[in-house]
Amino acid sequence: MTRNILVTGGAGYIGSHACKELAARGFTPTVFDNLSRGNRDAVKWGPLRIGDLRNKEDIRRAFADFDVCGVLHFAAYAYVEESVVDPGRYFHNNIAGSLNLLEAMTEAGVKDLVFSSTCAVYGNSSS
Repeated sequence: MTRNILVTGGAGYIGSHACKELAARGFTPTVFDNLSRGNRDAVKWGPLRIGDLRNKEDIRRAFADFDVCGVLHFAAYAYVEESVVDPGRYFHNNIAGSLNLLEAMTEAGVKDLVFSSTCAVYGNSSS
């Protein structure tokens, strides 16, 4: 059985730490990242596939090239103020990109997904 996990946004802070933990537990984390907000130097525990979730072929090729058994999805944009200024950018990345990922997972027969949200969804604390 394969132990390859595709980690979208795996070159970012949270994604890279998830990759480190996956590797410690015997999985091979394959990072899928466009490096627009991540850092190539953060990818230390498995291969890096540079690609963009907004490009269906990029993500399909990643599933075709790696025998993936599950996905950790950390590739969403999370800055509330920026999303208000440029909602289209957030829609294309967070919604359309995630739909492309789900379609590629379905085509590849991969059913296991962990989607990470952001603390920004909770708003500011009053205490």
